[in-house]
Amino acid sequence: MQRSKLIVGFIVVLVAAVSGWFGLSSASDPKIAGAIEDTEETGSGPLDGMTFTGALGPDGKPKDIKDTFVFANGRFVSKECELRCKYPARPYFVRRNGNQTEFVSETQCPYKDAKIIWRGTIQGDTIKGISTWTVKRWYWTVENNFEFEGKLIGRSTPVASTQ
Repeated sequence: MQRSKLIVGFIVVLVAAVSGWFGLSSASDPKIAGAIEDTEETGSGPLDGMTFTGALGPDGKPKDIKDTFVFANGRFVSKECELRCKYPARPYFVRRNGNQTEFVSETQCPYKDAKIIWRGTIQGDTIKGISTWTVKRWYWTVENNFEFEGKLIGRSTPVASTQ
């Protein structure tokens, strides 16, 4: 009984820490919380209109897969992942951290039990981060990290401030 209370307590602390890290609590920064709510309601986000070209590759190895990273209509998409497995554009969430903007987005492959969680930063005209690709089967789960980076090639609409 005492062990189960300890486990539940640990899970509560873990969830609170993770939501705090991503800044998803409205108490953390009202301006960012407002931007998140606006993204969900209007289909627009503070990074919309930004397109980056770059590359990705397995963690610690050369980034030799060319890719384009697009923020539009409150959604983020990797064009290479969209091409390879039809990963759709999905909502993204942001927070300011000093002079950079951090974002996170999660997308699901429509025809197999695979997902990618994108965590990255944008500073000036540079995007970089880690994507975690997870594929589940009934007898095993594979999880791989990929590093990505790129340079801003276009900004089709004004970017809303998150400050």
